[in-house]
Amino acid sequence: MNNNIDKENHHNSNINTNSNMRKLMKISGVFRVLVIMATAVIFLFLGYSYIESDELRLGSNHLFHALWSHEGVNRGILLAIQFPLLLALVLGVFWMQKLLSYFQQGQFFSSQTMRCYLWLIWIKIASFIYKFLQPLITQHYHSVLEQQQPLNLLGHFPLELAFSFDSITTLLLMLVIAYLLKAAKDIEAENNAFI
Repeated sequence: MNNNIDKENHHNSNINTNSNMRKLMKISGVFRVLVIMATAVIFLFLGYSYIESDELRLGSNHLFHALWSHEGVNRGILLAIQFPLLLALVLGVFWMQKLLSYFQQGQFFSSQTMRCYLWLIWIKIASFIYKFLQPLITQHYHSVLEQQQPLNLLGHFPLELAFSFDSITTLLLMLVIAYLLKAAKDIEAENNAFI
């Protein structure tokens, strides 16, 4: 009698688990669409601000904007200074789409999902470091230009370093989640080997 009850409880548990997995898979598909839509909005905003206002608004600082609006400045160099941030955005969207695609297929603890997640962490780390370095690079470019010819920019532009605690917190949370996912994968592999 107890054996039949255990089998029925196990069967009901599997039904709930499968239902929950299907929900997670469906939510992952919705998030894939939302990520694409958000990325499209970002690119539309960047394109609109460039076409309509002749501005580039991707993680730049006041000195960058002052240099951008100055006639004697090479905008190609300024674009090259901003390019790593744009590249981080595109790569982040690519790996997020790939990760959510695996989730949508029900692969939550596979080695592929871990690889995608680790790529996202490395992109976040690189982006964090570059957001810190970008103002230094812009300041150096400004100094080089000033030595060649005075630009007479209006205003004083103190060095702005992009250092935010929410970015550090996000990065640390991503590392903790990666550790937990790896531990869950190891436990799942151990359980499968035991059965």
